[in-house]
Amino acid sequence: MSNLDFKTDLLPFIIATAGEFVALLYWLKFFDEKQFILSMLVMWLGFGVERIAVVIWIRSVYRREQGVRPDETPLWARSLRLLGITLSEIIIWIVWLTLADGVSHLLAGLVLGILMLVQHSVEMSILKRKKPFAYVTSPKTIFFTLMETLGGAAWLYFVRDGQVLRGGALLLIGLSIEHIVQGSALKPRQAGRS
Repeated sequence: MSNLDFKTDLLPFIIATAGEFVALLYWLKFFDEKQFILSMLVMWLGFGVERIAVVIWIRSVYRREQGVRPDETPLWARSLRLLGITLSEIIIWIVWLTLADGVSHLLAGLVLGILMLVQHSVEMSILKRKKPFAYVTSPKTIFFTLMETLGGAAWLYFVRDGQVLRGGALLLIGLSIEHIVQGSALKPRQAGRS
């Protein structure tokens, strides 16, 4: 954490966290008000902001490293990959909400955790250019997935109980921890470190 640059390390983290946080808050608000098109628009915009901030951050961090090959995948293929990852996460949150409101918060939380672990593992393997699911058993990936899952589950529980601010605070904490730990896992390894 010693050589953090505001522009390349902190600002993208703040933007990514804010994008996902606002997307989820307003998605649920508009979804509960039965404004489904608006809820989906907010989700796409917020998650798009998150993804773009992460992509910009990765490019700037890896550009500073010696000997790291740039991603030579065509722009159209990278864009499709970004859209696919965003769509899959949106679907995961919708499945979670449907289960939580229709079946059980506990079952929904378990499903959210499992699906997010797969999602995060795929994201990590794409961003780090590793084999698919190389991160599914990684303690860091499991931990930051757990933080997002617990933050999301607590958020919905408190929102449904009328404690919107408490729920929002717990979601923000979960997402912040997720992004801090995931960001540290995405940074290239420095010489002499494993």
